Amino acid sequence: MKLILAFALLSCFLSLPARGANGLAGEDQGIVITPKYFEPSAGSTSGGMGFSYKIRKSITSTDLAKDAYRVADLDFKADGNVAFNRNINPADFLKTGLELNYVSQNSSAVAQGGPGSKCDPTNPDTVQACEEEARRSKAGDALALIAGLVATLESDQRFEKRNETFGAHLTTLYRPAPASFANHANPLDWPFRLMRGLTGHPMGFSPSPDAFPKVRLALERVKPSKDKDRAAILGETPDYNRGNIEIDMTSPVGKLQGKQVKFEWSWRYFRELGPPDAIQAAGLDQYRYSAAALSLDSGWKLTYATGKLPLGREGDAVWELGYRIKLD
Repeated sequence: MKLILAFALLSCFLSLPARGANGLAGEDQGIVITPKYFEPSAGSTSGGMGFSYKIRKSITSTDLAKDAYRVADLDFKADGNVAFNRNINPADFLKTGLELNYVSQNSSAVAQGGPGSKCDPTNPDTVQACEEEARRSKAGDALALIAGLVATLESDQRFEKRNETFGAHLTTLYRPAPASFANHANPLDWPFRLMRGLTGHPMGFSPSPDAFPKVRLALERVKPSKDKDRAAILGETPDYNRGNIEIDMTSPVGKLQGKQVKFEWSWRYFRELGPPDAIQAAGLDQYRYSAAALSLDSGWKLTYATGKLPLGREGDAVWELGYRIKLD
């Protein structure tokens, strides 16, 4: 009931118009709901239904430069994984919050008509500039840096445990030039290049610039307002500092019945800084979670997830089969 009420409030908020033209660099805005079936890979526990959600909304965005991509964003973000039988949920971790970000994108490829472009398709005097930028768009690389302040509310799916966090993050997104050595030598993409060539994918054996991972580093101050496990060990729930690393990558794999298949992988690591000995001995000072998935453009997604996240229960390996539904 609490989760349904929370979604109702979010729907009201998300119906408000966003101010500003940009925002959420590297991420699509909107709501993604994925009904899914969970199947534990070991043990006697039976599978069950559930869903995951991902919400991204740019509240406001301000351009800071006319001749380059420099933007200040205020963004709303929410993520969660819910199983109707919580014992089979590998990621019992709901995260909702606000980010105030500074986004800087440097690119040797200039988008025609965009920031830093000297091309005006309606002006014959800029024909040479348009031709040069067209060549650079095929051979250039791009690097985006996103730095910002973060305030979030974390909880398990029953809201029995809860953290309030405040901190800062730095996120990097690099897209190499298609013809560069870095793009061709990327070892993360080699298995998928082979599969693309064998399955008749339009890219063939060519490398994918999108296969370079996205990296996010964060330092947060955590205020546990509800955490029975820490309270049972320490007798209280004092604030503590926590580091967080997240790595994500994706690459086209091939084609299946005319639909593109993509491989997606994510790894998340949380570590308490200077934890008490009792917390360290109980294994509550660090958490690891990884998920590998194959997704179809049609919406189907098969995921293998293992590990656990903060506030989560035992770390188990679980298969998930879901269908992605995007709401604008």
